[in-house]
Amino acid sequence: MKNICFAFLLMTSFSQAQLLYQISGNGLTAASYLYGTIHMLPKDQFELSNSLKRAFDASTTLAMEVDLNMSGAEKIALAQRVLLPEGKTLKDFMAEQDYLQLKMYCMDSLEWSESKFDRSSKLKPMFFSSILIQESMRNMASYEMEFNKMAKKKHKNVMGLETIDFQLGLFDQLPMETQVDMLKKDYNSDLQTFDTLLACYLQEDLDKLNVLMNAETAAYPEFNELLLVNRNKSWISPMGIQMQKESTFFAVGAGHLGGAQGVIALLREAGYTVTAIKQN
Repeated sequence: MKNICFAFLLMTSFSQAQLLYQISGNGLTAASYLYGTIHMLPKDQFELSNSLKRAFDASTTLAMEVDLNMSGAEKIALAQRVLLPEGKTLKDFMAEQDYLQLKMYCMDSLEWSESKFDRSSKLKPMFFSSILIQESMRNMASYEMEFNKMAKKKHKNVMGLETIDFQLGLFDQLPMETQVDMLKKDYNSDLQTFDTLLACYLQEDLDKLNVLMNAETAAYPEFNELLLVNRNKSWISPMGIQMQKESTFFAVGAGHLGGAQGVIALLREAGYTVTAIKQN
């Protein structure tokens, strides 16, 4: 669901025409692989191509943006980090009319109870937006969750390119006004935009997707700088160190791949050969 939320799921900026890549050269003794994911999509449109399965099976380690395997203590800490300050709800950060409109949307369109909305209103806007996506899809799938299951089944190592604490800290750097404005656009938008964006992803039409998503996030330069550009740059060194050790399957949001400051361009600048693999 929703245009800005979907941009968050993909993390904007494309210029490539594939989702799956092989990384070689620059002294590597074995190839590694890079795949652009969408963090959530309808289950009936989720698919793992044979090419993708072969790349996954050929790798020793799965590396994602964050390691999904958390301890009980880490999960509790995460639950606290996504909440607004003690005693605060979205009502404290939104105009009254906007807050009422959000409440009506959740109760009428998503069929939430008032108590469920009251509990959810304690979430920070970015995470409330994620809940809206999940609730609108009902039966959803996630490449990251599926890859994590596959890694466990095949006894592969799993690692994160950054910690969940670091990632949440980046979200906290987004001004509350920006987060609220993005949330408002999410529940005021329509499903047609999401359908168009999803179709572009499934068809790997990343150039068109880039145009659509850049238009949606143009008003939020801090969003792209904090959550996309800076993170892309920070990943190249740990990716290089990991690839020198063993063949690794990297799975990150598809929007991190393309563009002059995308992971593909940055890896090539670092001396690696990054070759697109046609999925079949």
